[in-house]
Amino acid sequence: MALHRESGDGRRVAWSLGNLANVVSAQGDFERAKELYEEGLALSRELGGTEMLGAHLISLGYVYLLEVDLERATTLNEEALRLLRKQERKSLLHVVLDNLGWAALLQGDQARARSYYEEGLTICKELGDKTIASESLEGLACISASEGEAERAAKLFCAAQALSEAVGLHHTPEQAALREPYLATTRSQLGEVAWEEALAQGRAVGLEEAIEYAISDKPSVTTLYFTPEQPSAPEPKYPAGLTSREIEVLGLVASGMTSTKIAEELFLSPRTVNTHINSIYHKIGVNSRAAATRYALEHGLA
Repeated sequence: MALHRESGDGRRVAWSLGNLANVVSAQGDFERAKELYEEGLALSRELGGTEMLGAHLISLGYVYLLEVDLERATTLNEEALRLLRKQERKSLLHVVLDNLGWAALLQGDQARARSYYEEGLTICKELGDKTIASESLEGLACISASEGEAERAAKLFCAAQALSEAVGLHHTPEQAALREPYLATTRSQLGEVAWEEALAQGRAVGLEEAIEYAISDKPSVTTLYFTPEQPSAPEPKYPAGLTSREIEVLGLVASGMTSTKIAEELFLSPRTVNTHINSIYHKIGVNSRAAATRYALEHGLA
């Protein structure tokens, strides 16, 4: 970047700003990443060019998405969407559609999220892009989980995981935190036997088959559809709408375990454990471990 600044090559400076921002964003330094993306975005607007401007809009919008600033994330990605549609550029269109799908999902607009994901997946199929396809498949899995379709959610999660493994994609803690509540609910409702069966099937599914299943109105016609050997029991009803995973976490909180220890016990990241704890606090109306422990004891959960 320094060399390009010296030579006065504005376009290469803009691309270098984006590349450097990608690196620091992956390291979790979102504030520095936003500064770099903003500078690259301003320079891209001056220089013109669809691909460079679109890339900065999408990347900056994704950082805001990970920070759960959904309004800003949506605004930036919608601008990118308009730009790419106008220029009929598909090379980045499925990426921005995936971003908008997650923003809509996290805002509770499942219909809009599904529309974005499904359009993006058709492009992923055309381009053979397993990386973005896996992200959008997980988004649709989250929608299915929220609608109580645990079996369908499991198949989509597992198909997405297979694609991620094929391309060596690993989620950052921030990315994992967006999915974990839906994933935990699905595994809890489905049961481990059915989950493992779904996982095995997902690993055997290719990109096109997974996408066809995801966007099909009749999933039973695909080979991904399976019937568990034993029907899974419905998730027990817990007070305050707590999930089975949250009950586990609450019980360990009441036993005096730290978030780090709970993470080790349940094979989760500390960030995910804290996400569960915050959800528990919200549901039972408390704001401290002591109050949560008291609630657990009063309701026979510890």
